[in-house]
Amino acid sequence: MTKKNNLRSNLLNHNILNNELSDEISTKLQQLVTDKVVCTYIPLDSEINILSALSNISEMNTTFMLDGELEICTYTAPFIKQKNGILEPKNKIVSNNTEVFIVPGVAFTKFGSRLGRGGGHYDVLLNKYPNTLKIGICHDFQLIKDIPLEEHDIPMDYVLTNINYYKSST
Repeated sequence: MTKKNNLRSNLLNHNILNNELSDEISTKLQQLVTDKVVCTYIPLDSEINILSALSNISEMNTTFMLDGELEICTYTAPFIKQKNGILEPKNKIVSNNTEVFIVPGVAFTKFGSRLGRGGGHYDVLLNKYPNTLKIGICHDFQLIKDIPLEEHDIPMDYVLTNINYYKSST
């Protein structure tokens, strides 16, 4: 756990200049999610902004916190900022229908391992949807060689950085 906390601390202490996907990676993301129900995150300033790549998705969801757990709701404006700085729809319409999760992370490996912010919220949510496609998104500098894994960690099927993509072998 200490090693994970040290990794988080080092990787969250960066000055981010570009939060956009390259055209090639944006196209790859669009190919992966076309004609699917997608659950995405609403990006923080330090996270890759994937929303323009998802502009053609007909059914899109996002997550929100309810009693300490991530839940899924329809992606609908207006959004409100929660105390942790994360944006959520103001009027939440709960949805349990999703085929693809797009997940942010502090770090990933090329093989799909994910280091989150430390709450385990995404792992709990993803565990409820074992048959969904899971796509991790991060900056290229957040791609690291190894992440200490714990039993509850849920791997990604793909990892997309702002300039590269990798298919997991899981």
